[in-house]
Amino acid sequence: MPPTPGAKRRPRLDPEQVRRQILDLFCARAKQVGIRAVMMGELAAELRMSASTLYAQFASKESLALACVDRWAVELAAAEAAEPDPEARRGGFGQFMHWLDTWSRAQASLSPVFLRDLKTDYPAAWQRFREVGFQRRERGAALLRPVLRRDLDAEIALNVLAVILREVMRPDFADRLRVSRHDALRTAVAIWASGALDRRGKVRALDGGRPAPETAPKRPAKAARAPRSRRGDA
Repeated sequence: MPPTPGAKRRPRLDPEQVRRQILDLFCARAKQVGIRAVMMGELAAELRMSASTLYAQFASKESLALACVDRWAVELAAAEAAEPDPEARRGGFGQFMHWLDTWSRAQASLSPVFLRDLKTDYPAAWQRFREVGFQRRERGAALLRPVLRRDLDAEIALNVLAVILREVMRPDFADRLRVSRHDALRTAVAIWASGALDRRGKVRALDGGRPAPETAPKRPAKAARAPRSRRGDA
């Protein structure tokens, strides 16, 4: 059917822009309702493009899921690298708490049904997701090692923390307690830190991850002077 005279034509997008639009919509939907619930035909219709245009960019839903995980990984790494307060001086535990905040927000952006679909239906994307998770957890562990108590086995302490994080990050954990996942994570880590970190790290943990204030060294007390003897005293 010929175009209506005077009708405005949509600007032609280059392939990269088309790809980005597809991925934007797919990721937003899939993270909320799961991958299975997103239909490729409906996706193309909402984007006002043909199915062939969509499939020219992503040959399958598997490739879309993999691209979505890759984007999630890039966003997570960028959030970790961002410094919310460049003037703040933070030690290892403070940096770890920043890592924890970004990690918990990234995890919270993925619904349980998205993760279920990823694990059961899209093995390549699930493997990539697990690799990213392992890399980011190693980053968190590297931040903690310098502030662990020297009398503790570092691997045992970090594995205990991993078990705590895995349990607390389950969606039903925070729901049962009627608290946010962020608050549940911070509280759990502060409890762990009270026994696992050295004294200065422990102060930072209980102070919300801020560096312990430096105190001026105390001056030694002056020795008391003996009273002067008066003339005539025996």
